[in-house]
Amino acid sequence: MKNQQEDFNLLAQQLLTEGLSPKDFDDSSFFSLMETLNARKKEDRADLVDPLEAIKQTYGV
Repeated sequence: MKNQQEDFNLLAQQLLTEGLSPKDFDDSSFFSLMETLNARKKEDRADLVDPLEAIKQTYGV
């Protein structure tokens, strides 16, 4: 879910960079706009680790 939100924010960031006005960006609040402008690219995000998989890898279960 968090990655989906970051994907949306990244898309909005790219649109704003290309000239979309904040007004057109659904009248975003300041905090929502700041979150969008700080969105990270997919390759810059740490992948979420499945806790069960991490235990299996650590203890060879």
